[in-house]
Amino acid sequence: MRKSAALYAILAALRSPRSRRTRTIRDGGRLAAPLALALALTACGAEDPADDALPALRLPTGAALSPGGERLFVVNSDLDLRGPSASLIALDLARLDDALADLDARDGICRPSAASPEVADCDVQPLIAGAPQLRLPTGAGNIAVDRPLGEGGPLRLLIPSARSRVITWIDAQIAADGALDLDCGQDAVGACDRDHTLERRYDATTRLPVDAARLVVDREFRYAYLPHLTGGAMTLIDLDGERGPEIVDIKFDLFRSDPLSETTYAGGFGVAARPCRPDDAPALTRGCTRPLLYASHRFWPGLRRFTVAVGVDVLQVLDDLALLGVNPQVVEDRPYIGDLRFEDPAGDHLLVVHTTPPALTRVDTRVGEDGDARDAVLATVPLCNNPNLLALYDNGPSGERLAFVSCYGDDQIAVISRGAFLKIATIPVGGGPNELIVDAARQRLYVVETLQSAISLIELDPSSPRRLQVIARIAAR
Repeated sequence: MRKSAALYAILAALRSPRSRRTRTIRDGGRLAAPLALALALTACGAEDPADDALPALRLPTGAALSPGGERLFVVNSDLDLRGPSASLIALDLARLDDALADLDARDGICRPSAASPEVADCDVQPLIAGAPQLRLPTGAGNIAVDRPLGEGGPLRLLIPSARSRVITWIDAQIAADGALDLDCGQDAVGACDRDHTLERRYDATTRLPVDAARLVVDREFRYAYLPHLTGGAMTLIDLDGERGPEIVDIKFDLFRSDPLSETTYAGGFGVAARPCRPDDAPALTRGCTRPLLYASHRFWPGLRRFTVAVGVDVLQVLDDLALLGVNPQVVEDRPYIGDLRFEDPAGDHLLVVHTTPPALTRVDTRVGEDGDARDAVLATVPLCNNPNLLALYDNGPSGERLAFVSCYGDDQIAVISRGAFLKIATIPVGGGPNELIVDAARQRLYVVETLQSAISLIELDPSSPRRLQVIARIAAR
């Protein structure tokens, strides 16, 4: 079966007839990049029939590192509809560290690979032994991490499920001895209760739209944002509702459809919140009292800017940014823009992944003389095929600044030096590289391989002879 980078739902949506100001970003007269890689990945594999047990590591999609680095949370998907359900597991990283330090141990968790002795093969089962596992609704995707009581408080995990049209929230406590407790009112088989499942707007009038993409938690405002791959919708979540997170607004015409095709598909992929400084704040933020947000269009070659009317919890559309740098007319009818992240605490530069043609673009978002963000393309670098997700790494002692992009179509990770803004390496990994998680303390990159049902570890230590190479792979043995 041919690998697919996404499961595209064939749904039509009408755009609002209201006129909106469209701004253009130019880069040397060339048209700059497109991309929007859909979230729901289809897979060919898993020949064994499903059983009643929660899978250990099967078609993983989302992942998140606990702030203290004790656990790597992983979502097992059921994208092929052959498993009993999606699930949440947590890998014990201290146990993994010990296993990697003693590869010669008899019956060890990690052993040198028979095919590549320089790579350790690690059994996932001992890494999750004794930890709770939860069942999740069908189509579970990424994991967004919230700290409802501040940076020193407990964790809250929010996980959207595209097919089930719900968001599940889970409280996680990690004790001093590393013991993990997960609470979502789960029953005897690990399924979360209705109080921990967001399905409708707080007033119960509107159902969560189809095709949830990537849920993003704002670090400055108590909101989370969920774009939808089709239907043109964006969902706003108040993280401090009366009984936990709650859906407070859904806007159905936030995203635009492809201007170069006859389809009316409209949707988004990711959201990035611009960090704000009161002494140098864009006028649109009203002195940093409301967020300035960038969302990636899925079927339009650019970004959508929007904000939230804080206090009344209402999404407000601002304008579009057409990314000009590559010609969209050479692109087949498929999503344009994927992941995006601000690369500095000041919010001066935004990195945007383009799927087709594959590229990474740096956008200047500094405040100009008119009081608005400049939003001008500074540079674009080509990537491997079907780039998807983006992760950033800053090595303080060495001053090294890198960006990693997962190329789902080529089974590779592109490595970009953010100083020179050049691709410096392409790392081969297992099938269907998806989520990327940087572990700065251990100087590792975890690569979630959806089709391989595995997680690869890439060395980031500049002093290591194995730098920017796969050093271990976690899978079922």
